[in-house]
Amino acid sequence: MKTKTKSKQWLWHLILLILVLLVAYPLLYMLCSSFKSLKEIYNAGLSLLPREFTTENYDKVFSSLPILRFLANSLIIALIVTVFKMATSLLASYALVFMNFKHRDAMFYFFTMTMYVPFTVLMIPNYLTINKLGLMSTLVGVALPQLADAMGIFRMRQAMRTIPKSLVEAARVDRVGHMTALVRIVIPMLRPAIIAQSMIFFINSWNEYFWPMLILRGDNTSYTLTLALQTFMNSESGSAWGTSMALATITTLVPLVLYLFTQRYIISTFMSSGIKE
Repeated sequence: MKTKTKSKQWLWHLILLILVLLVAYPLLYMLCSSFKSLKEIYNAGLSLLPREFTTENYDKVFSSLPILRFLANSLIIALIVTVFKMATSLLASYALVFMNFKHRDAMFYFFTMTMYVPFTVLMIPNYLTINKLGLMSTLVGVALPQLADAMGIFRMRQAMRTIPKSLVEAARVDRVGHMTALVRIVIPMLRPAIIAQSMIFFINSWNEYFWPMLILRGDNTSYTLTLALQTFMNSESGSAWGTSMALATITTLVPLVLYLFTQRYIISTFMSSGIKE
């Protein structure tokens, strides 16, 4: 019986290992190709390790593009979106869990329904709004329609429901305001969930391509890294693979490092988001 159990475990481990390799291979290929010459990329096939290690692709990226400016643009947008989404998610979730008011549950269900509205439905109204506000080709124009998130409200509400209401009620009896209770009681107890959700907001904003492409037109100094990557590939007619791989590696580096540091919080948040209703 134990032999059968161990055999099944080894089989599952083997399947998972294969899946991990399938997912990780494109990232490893991108990283290794960024240190290869163009000739070696064409001749090496699917081999990973470069025969002749070179940094010329990165030299070309930093010499031909204002890469630090693109990096700053992506960082500014991602930070603005993350801070505001987290703030609105916490405030809305606190009200939905610890405050009693009419139609509270109906409001929550309305929030959750907006998660199923496709972006293509909201794209034109948001675009016209940003245009009328005179925010085209600005970082604020990219961030403005993304300052609240229904999924964030849902996850923060689920996390807050694990906190005993008696703690907040006791604070309220002592005439502690709602904002003070949120900052001093609720947020410290939800630190892992807040870190995880903040990283999800940040990574999603960092990787976004289509909406910034619509708003950031004209002056390319306002481009994000994702836009710069696509623009560079188009300008090179898709032939400068080594330089494109180097730029893609730089674009991927920040969210990948953040995820590696916060993955345990992200996984635990996903696992607990639907436990209590």
